[in-house]
Amino acid sequence: METWQPGQGGDRRPEWMSQFVEEAAQLFEPLTGVARVGYECIREEDAWVARLYLGTSEVVGGALDGRLKPMSFEVDIERLAGMFTEREEFYWSAFPDGAEDIDEPQSYLTVSGLVAGEHRVRMHLFATPPQETEPGLKVFPNGRFELA
Repeated sequence: METWQPGQGGDRRPEWMSQFVEEAAQLFEPLTGVARVGYECIREEDAWVARLYLGTSEVVGGALDGRLKPMSFEVDIERLAGMFTEREEFYWSAFPDGAEDIDEPQSYLTVSGLVAGEHRVRMHLFATPPQETEPGLKVFPNGRFELA
């Protein structure tokens, strides 16, 4: 991050962070069908922040054409927590649909601490993708799917 300049392409995350996010993404298990993990990584003043979620699937063709389906999933929380060599935060935040004090209902798990003993990371696992996120997969009536 320190050597990146505006206009420079490519992945700006350090290699250790890319590997960490990839390992965390492997912990998402769709309960039905197939799904694709989406994420965003940003560098904040005190830590790298990773936001992960399972993307929606868009139905293509048939009676439900254009419907976006959020995916049910589970995550091995114990394995996720074990990815941190030292944990500082470990909590669930729930904002139910219809809550008046928030713009977008969203629930998420937060784990923060040190990774590999030296890198500060704050990871959020969201129950649903952000509203502005495009679908991760396109699903066709015959069961075929493709990356969106």
